[in-house]
Amino acid sequence: MMVALLAMTRPRPDAAPAPSPVGSGGLIPAATSTARPTVPLTPIPTVVPTATPGPTAPRPPTPAPRATGDPRLVYAEFLLRVNDDRSTVEGLNRALAAAADAQDPDAVRIAAVAILDFVDSERDWLREHPPADCYAKAHGSANDMLEAYGLAADRFVDWAASGGGLAGLAALGEAVDAAQEASDALAAFGRVLEATTCQA
Repeated sequence: MMVALLAMTRPRPDAAPAPSPVGSGGLIPAATSTARPTVPLTPIPTVVPTATPGPTAPRPPTPAPRATGDPRLVYAEFLLRVNDDRSTVEGLNRALAAAADAQDPDAVRIAAVAILDFVDSERDWLREHPPADCYAKAHGSANDMLEAYGLAADRFVDWAASGGGLAGLAALGEAVDAAQEASDALAAFGRVLEATTCQA
């Protein structure tokens, strides 16, 4: 299509000049002009670019925000939050385990949604309280643990909605696997926390 358009706009030395779009009568061509533009039988080659621009270098990742002030104080606040959450998590886990043992899908869903609410709240808190460098690894591990905990809760919601039967067994298996992964993430967080120290 572009070749044809280019051919039509390219002047030919042997062709008569094209009529003016506006003749003596306005939009009607003048009566004296009878030559029509012609299109050459051979297409005019188009120029193909030989070089393509190379990919641009990726931007370096934005560094994660860090806490300002005395790192010992912000780490102490982090530890207090973790300690306060311990009893909350134990209660949430007990409620989910009791509902699952009773095979009560409604109670499982309610307990799992409570866990999801807790996870959202804690992830918001972590986002609003960036770590000092000395405990950044523990802060990241806490996020990983919360992600695994939330995934397990999601799988229990899926099980509660499965309706039982074979689909229920498969969903329960996925929920149990996700709960084990959350337990592993909790253990990993504990190991990272034990190895963390913050000094002035």
